[in-house]
Amino acid sequence: MSLSNLPASERPRERLLRMGSASLSLQELLAVLLRTGRKGSDVMSLAANLLRDYPDERALARVTPAELCSFPGLGEAKAAALLAAIELGHRLNGDPKKNGGPAWQGILLTLEKRMTPEEREFILALFTDREGHVLGSEKISFGGLDGAFLDAPYLCRRAVRVGAAGLVLIHNHPDGNPEPSEEDRSLTVAVARQLKLLGIELIGHFVVAGGTSRSVTVH
Repeated sequence: MSLSNLPASERPRERLLRMGSASLSLQELLAVLLRTGRKGSDVMSLAANLLRDYPDERALARVTPAELCSFPGLGEAKAAALLAAIELGHRLNGDPKKNGGPAWQGILLTLEKRMTPEEREFILALFTDREGHVLGSEKISFGGLDGAFLDAPYLCRRAVRVGAAGLVLIHNHPDGNPEPSEEDRSLTVAVARQLKLLGIELIGHFVVAGGTSRSVTVH
């Protein structure tokens, strides 16, 4: 759908500010970075055209400055914005040895602070490769004060689509108590079983609350 046909509240930038960057598709994230389209083509169409040549995060991560600058409708300013965003991703997903652990652990530390003020529960997934580098993230479910429903089949489809070898599940407790519940443990077991059938490892499930996190352990 073109940008002009979207209600103002459903446009990528507005949705990002209202719901967070993890709620946006890759096309929408690119549209926010690109800001404007080209003559006869709006920014959503430009983002879609870019994804036809570079269909996922890994393809974009390998793109060269020359390739982006020569892409129809981009130019140097838009190419520079994309390259800067890609470099930020590289630094976030830097050498695990330098960061003291896999890259997803650094994201978890960030989320411990970012998710603390949330008044409703939601579930976020981090998709990783075999080395622990994060391929992408997505808010899988939104809920209320009493919990959030996880659509496990959708989660599995997303993990397969991005080519994930591992997955980290994170959700918050708005009441400020990071201790996992029995429901959290049951969810962990169920998701781990479904992912295992697909050859994907559930690396961990973490509850975030009160500026800290707890790993959901099962026996």
